[in-house]
Amino acid sequence: MIRILQDEEVGRADESRLIHSIFKDGGSLMKVLDFEHRAEQTEMAKSVAGSLNTGSHLLFEAGTGVGKSLGFLIPSILHAKNHSRPCVVATNTINLQEQLLEKDIPSVRKVFESVDELHEFADFRCALLVGRANYLCSTRLHRALSGQADFLDGSQRKELERIAEWANEGAMEGIRQELSPPPSSIVWDQVNADSSLCSNKRCHPDHCFYRRARSRVENANLVIVNHSLLFSLLGAGFGPGNEDGGVLFADDFIIFDEAHEMPDVASDHLGLSISSWALETFLRRLHNPRKGKGLLKRVGRLSDLEAVEHAIHAVEDFFQVLHVDTLGNKDRSRLVEKGRLPMEVFPPLSLVLRKLIELGETCEDETTKLEIKDQSKRMQGYLNGLSEVFDLKNPDSVYWMERTGKKNQIIHLRSAPLKVAEILREELFSKQSSIVMTSATLTRRGKADSFREEVGVEDTDEKLVKSPFDYESNMQVRIMSDFPEPQGKDRSIYLQCLVQSIYSTARAIEGGSLALFTNYADLQYCYHNLKPLWTKLGRNVYAQGQGFSRSELRAKMMDEGDVLLLGAESFWKGFDAKGPSLSQVILTRLPFENPGHPIMEAKTERLASDGKSAFMEITIPKAVIRFRQGIGRLIRSHTDVGDLLILDSRILHKRYGSHFLAELLNPNYELSQVEDLFGEI
Repeated sequence: MIRILQDEEVGRADESRLIHSIFKDGGSLMKVLDFEHRAEQTEMAKSVAGSLNTGSHLLFEAGTGVGKSLGFLIPSILHAKNHSRPCVVATNTINLQEQLLEKDIPSVRKVFESVDELHEFADFRCALLVGRANYLCSTRLHRALSGQADFLDGSQRKELERIAEWANEGAMEGIRQELSPPPSSIVWDQVNADSSLCSNKRCHPDHCFYRRARSRVENANLVIVNHSLLFSLLGAGFGPGNEDGGVLFADDFIIFDEAHEMPDVASDHLGLSISSWALETFLRRLHNPRKGKGLLKRVGRLSDLEAVEHAIHAVEDFFQVLHVDTLGNKDRSRLVEKGRLPMEVFPPLSLVLRKLIELGETCEDETTKLEIKDQSKRMQGYLNGLSEVFDLKNPDSVYWMERTGKKNQIIHLRSAPLKVAEILREELFSKQSSIVMTSATLTRRGKADSFREEVGVEDTDEKLVKSPFDYESNMQVRIMSDFPEPQGKDRSIYLQCLVQSIYSTARAIEGGSLALFTNYADLQYCYHNLKPLWTKLGRNVYAQGQGFSRSELRAKMMDEGDVLLLGAESFWKGFDAKGPSLSQVILTRLPFENPGHPIMEAKTERLASDGKSAFMEITIPKAVIRFRQGIGRLIRSHTDVGDLLILDSRILHKRYGSHFLAELLNPNYELSQVEDLFGEI
């Protein structure tokens, strides 16, 4: 795909020259922000600019410390302003969004404001795009306060009043996340903008948070969105239409930060999910027999109320069967046969839908009619979703059920596409938009073949720049050569060695240690066995899931300086603690995915039918990426030094170990033995 410059675009500011002046040694970044020159960052900025000006796609792997945020932001904003094209930057987490909005974008604006030839770009407009349901609707809030949401109980009414106070006194964007703590889903669902009541016709732009936000987004040069919402919008058919080009907006271009997350996030949000909690809550909002409240209590007939009550019992029975009989002792079960689920739930739910449609046609109050029509759409959505799961309609999707929640009482029916590549090829890469994908972990042994196949991009430029950090000097790597295998005959020996090794090595380090786990069971075991030992040393040990958020745990590590922190999953990536407060990273196991997940099972079967190995095609590439992310937690600046300890001896003794050894940032590793650590406790 090559972008053809229009006549009016000729003669505009020379982006290449401006980028050179900003990023060169002694350039604007160094003068205005006192940043050090990074040749890798300069290369990235030039590559992004080239991709945008030619209309091509770009894969750019930028090692830790390159400064990729400014590397893609500056050329993107220059191009967006120069050509009147909206730039969409998709991040994977709220933390990354906040970093862009609070740190990186103000830095870019400061550079533009401080340099004469960049003044014309300094007034670029930036907006945050979040889902409609995240915004408060003043119209619905007023109705709820006036008694239209009379089915809320006492504590929920107090929460409603808290929302009203916030709206009147402190609401800035009107986003749910501004409230601390965020309101419950039951209450927020009565006042959010995801409703026909919140419309151009009914909501004045001066008082409508969503309309104001939408206006900012539509007029922005730079739109910040998260991966989840972007893929949800794609799945819902959101976009300008083929005639206008673009993915979300006409003539837009997309920057995917942390692009390695694209396949998994797309899979999550291009499928469906129906939970027992959501469906039961939805029905009780229509009519709660126990409390005698609900939307239909005001406008419904006796037969309507009876229909909802019957549906509630049917749904409870349905999910109870799944909970006890279908799932049994398992937390997750794949659905592979049609007719496995009890069909008795359909007639009562279908009757509720018919009742809602009738009420929507006969209701005289226009506002109530709109509410009922909203509920009809939701009911239809639930029925469509259930029908798809019952019939396993899409042969290219995998279907399963699973338990979640604190007490494992919430049942989910879920689906996900087996391959997102075909969907993304159609919805992303076939558009007239440049798609730039960047991350520190896109390639395997210098090639992005696996990633490109997963996301469905074929015609793309591919660039890789390594980290500017001196890992061979600043990182010491040790591997335990005789560590028991995790799934060996005697798990107790493995767990004993795990506790022993973490304790011995962490206590010997000046500074903090981060131990990364692949499952919560091992993490919990180590935490409870290490805590008394660590307490004796007068030092603190913290663990994920033990009362503190990730940001709070990071703050404790930074403040205390000699903490032992145990983390899993999200701690392998995006956890950033510079300086001696994180002087050691311990990888307890090679980070293989759970092979028993329904998605993996289905992909394994599909690959086996093609004569391929899922282990080599999927498991190894994903584990290698996660392995690199874990290693990347240790050195976060030029001055950082630290130790990397790998406890999983399979990296030395299994044939696949070479794939992981090839990714060590310092290949000059040392070998240690378990016996060297015994006698410490």
